Amino acid sequence: TIKNHSVTFFKEYLYCFGGYDGCRNHKTLLLYSVRNQTWIQPKVLDESSVSGQEGESQHAGLVASSVGSMPRDLDGSILGSSPTPSSRTITATSSSSSPLLSATTTTTTIGSRVDPEVLVIGTPPPGRNGHTATLATDPEDDENGRILIIGGWLGTGPLAASDMHVLDVSSGHDRHSLRWYQPAVKGTPPGPCNMHSADYVSSLREVFVFRGGNGREYLNDLHALDVDTYVWRKVETTGQIPQQRANHSSAVLVDTGELFIFGGWNGKERLNDIHVLDTATSTWTCPHIGGVLPHPRAGMTLTALRGRLYLFGGSGTSSKCFQDLHILDREEMAWLDIARKEKSPISKTSYKGSNESHQDANNHSHNRSPGDRNINDVDCSGSASDLEAQRLTGKHQSYQRYSYNRVGAGNLRRDFPISSPNPNDEATVPSILVEGDGPGRRAGHTATAVNRNIFVFGGSCGSDYLNDFFVLDTDPLPQATVSEPTSLQLFQNTLHQFYNNQEFSDVTFLVEGQKVYGHKMVLSAVSDCFRAMFTTGFRESEAGAEIKMPNCSFHAFLAMMDYIYSGQSPQIDVSLMGGEAVGQIVDLLELADQFFLDHLKQSCEQILQPAINEETVEYLLQIAQKQILSTAFYL
Repeated sequence: TIKNHSVTFFKEYLYCFGGYDGCRNHKTLLLYSVRNQTWIQPKVLDESSVSGQEGESQHAGLVASSVGSMPRDLDGSILGSSPTPSSRTITATSSSSSPLLSATTTTTTIGSRVDPEVLVIGTPPPGRNGHTATLATDPEDDENGRILIIGGWLGTGPLAASDMHVLDVSSGHDRHSLRWYQPAVKGTPPGPCNMHSADYVSSLREVFVFRGGNGREYLNDLHALDVDTYVWRKVETTGQIPQQRANHSSAVLVDTGELFIFGGWNGKERLNDIHVLDTATSTWTCPHIGGVLPHPRAGMTLTALRGRLYLFGGSGTSSKCFQDLHILDREEMAWLDIARKEKSPISKTSYKGSNESHQDANNHSHNRSPGDRNINDVDCSGSASDLEAQRLTGKHQSYQRYSYNRVGAGNLRRDFPISSPNPNDEATVPSILVEGDGPGRRAGHTATAVNRNIFVFGGSCGSDYLNDFFVLDTDPLPQATVSEPTSLQLFQNTLHQFYNNQEFSDVTFLVEGQKVYGHKMVLSAVSDCFRAMFTTGFRESEAGAEIKMPNCSFHAFLAMMDYIYSGQSPQIDVSLMGGEAVGQIVDLLELADQFFLDHLKQSCEQILQPAINEETVEYLLQIAQKQILSTAFYL
């Protein structure tokens, strides 16, 4: 269970470093194989390089374990849940077994898949939390990668850490060997920083550090590190500069080169503002953002993916934490509307709204991954549970579908339209339908972009430290749906088109000298009287026969036929229309009784009942006795 750690993705692996478990900081490096869903503890190649580090011996037994298992305690031997082998189901699932870690196993197998042994050399950074871990890649060779660990809270002294360590992961993909080192830097480093943010701008090949806190005060200075020369520079900016803060979140949109800063804690209150830095011109703006703004918070994550920013969790006021998902669309410059699919007996999918939580951010900070920026000194809700992986889902007024899974389950959905009663009120921005059981309330977690997915891991809420693992699929595979009407629905929708229509008609009624067209199949289906008429061998059963209907009102017969073909009872208020209307309803009632149309008969009774008064009571009583009306008609 851990918070304020960092998780960085590179070449099929998530690299998890550091964090705080409620008792102490950690310096353990763990890898998670996205393909095989396994955790791997790298083998230290040169034990002398780490033997002097406090507490390292307590981690020596932590190695890879069974399929998909997650570390429950980064300083112990118990892992969390063990999800099933790799799956892409939309429905979220979970498990809670806690296998013991093996002290001898260094590889994990799923069928024929084997995670090779991973070696690490060099001196790791001292244990810390609230640091940043930023991936810098080589544009000319995507096999080369470095993870830069900057700052954090060491747990000693009045100030945060000011050091920088580099984990070379370039050879990790091929030879599976990693190397820690501390490069010599030039220029003026940022100094102590904790609950800061650090984002790689690939077009400039620089890591931008928004300072955050140093342990004594909240800051807003901006620094940039050239990843090729390791030269620091202070970035002089113009425009609407963000106020001092820490425990904020940040992310860079690769396509635009824009750095987004959201929320945080300024020492007095939580924030929910957004500032955007044009990294090419070093200009800050505070754009108007449409949609519903997230509540002020700190310790949330902000993850950039395909032109959108995904904000999750964090801490608000009153010592509560959030479990809400917000999505900022850069093109629309608006927070999208998010609908949540509730749990059902089959899919068990639901995604609840947000809650708030508040806590000071002086001692602990948040950690981030390259695409995700989480800063969180706040303990959040939820309970320490065995590590599971969950997939999240969500969809556009036009709805988009996304989905959440617990590692091994969940999704997000793509855009789909929802009609509005007033076309002028149609939504102009996408809406998202989120499916699956998402993460509980938390802050200090990580949210790391992996292709189309976002992996959410760990965090805390209050005194509960978490190690659950969720995946938000922002582009789930299309699902086969049934949207066309059934044959019965088509029949119901089109039947009235054949009312008194000569097309396909096979019977004609002569009523007061006028023809009314019908269809034997339809009439026989609703009336035993018609059925007998057409099947007993009488003249009426002959094809094309014209059937005379004596002692029958043409308008009443048409009303009866309209009822048969539409299923709609006549809507007449006889109390307002007088005696003529009463006579028409009585004619229809007599036809309903003659042709055994009981529903129509009862409807006519209901219409006539309000018309009973001193003038009509004798007449209606005669009709009632003649037609043997229901008891209710007399009451």
